[in-house]
Amino acid sequence: MSTESIELPTGTVLFKTISNLQKGALISPSTQTSLTPLQPDHVSAVENGNTITITATIYVDAADNLNSIDVYITQPLVGDTQGVYFVYNYKEEIPEALYPYTFSFDLEDPTKSIKNIESFLWDEDPVTSRGTETAVVGG
Repeated sequence: MSTESIELPTGTVLFKTISNLQKGALISPSTQTSLTPLQPDHVSAVENGNTITITATIYVDAADNLNSIDVYITQPLVGDTQGVYFVYNYKEEIPEALYPYTFSFDLEDPTKSIKNIESFLWDEDPVTSRGTETAVVGG
């Protein structure tokens, strides 16, 4: 995916590319009813020492072959909330069927200042999902 055309909020930087996606069972017919992608689902943020493990599920058109997803984060924090953007080459169409993809990654928080994670599914246009806010819980 070309990152040159991605228009993310000011201060957003590439954090990592995740390629160990767990593909779930086909959802047919699709539950997506508009061109806007479904928001990330089942987002959890668990603190363990200076690390926060974030786990999320996103829903992708079954016709797409998703091998990886780029994770961008906002820097600096907005208050105590860390913005997280899940980016892939989204097609602007209403899919006939979806696959859920689940993945996890660790975010270091040595100052323990992150209390919330606000996550978005984002594409190159930018078409964005509604943000999902998740409280960080102690491990």
